[in-house]
Amino acid sequence: MEIIGQGRTADVHALDEERVLRRYRDGGDATREATVMARLADQGYPVPAVLHADGPDLVMERLTGPSLLDALLAGTYEPEPAGALLADLLARLHALPGGGVVHLDLHPGNVILTEARGPVVIDWQTAEEGRPPGLDRAMSALILAEVAVSSAPYAPGARAGLAALLSATHAPLLPHLPTARTRRATDPALTAGEVEALGAAESLVRALSE
Repeated sequence: MEIIGQGRTADVHALDEERVLRRYRDGGDATREATVMARLADQGYPVPAVLHADGPDLVMERLTGPSLLDALLAGTYEPEPAGALLADLLARLHALPGGGVVHLDLHPGNVILTEARGPVVIDWQTAEEGRPPGLDRAMSALILAEVAVSSAPYAPGARAGLAALLSATHAPLLPHLPTARTRRATDPALTAGEVEALGAAESLVRALSE
């Protein structure tokens, strides 16, 4: 099978023109993620259609289009609209009937810009229920801030996107920043350098929120 995408915890294989297989590299169970996605799809939220889940394997609809991150790097999408889009996707998620679902890893790499359906949110492995929406917003802001305080050439764009996200977010997230930072610091996928930069990232979020 051809690998067409790789995240920090899973690989995505093309099965055919209409289906992909997302497989957890650690052998984790994908059924919980599938259940969350199916529920969100039923409520009209833009997620890939789930076709089958078994053990570490999740078979889904194949989406056509670049990720928001790829579009940003290619210069076909500007940072400010990208930040506003993330804020809108978070607001729509938190406004669903019954509420309760948070993504906790919503960043440009987890948004696919499809021509047919518009932006679609992927990678729901970290999703949880019963967590405050403010934590979701804080996590997204902190992830953008991590890039903004880095030495990467696209750090200024990440800062602009972060400012737009915060400007478009009309609900408190600052009280949840310490929890978001703790969660990020315990993420085994982060390098020691990334963990060390969390303090500067948190400070930037607070500064831009004033």
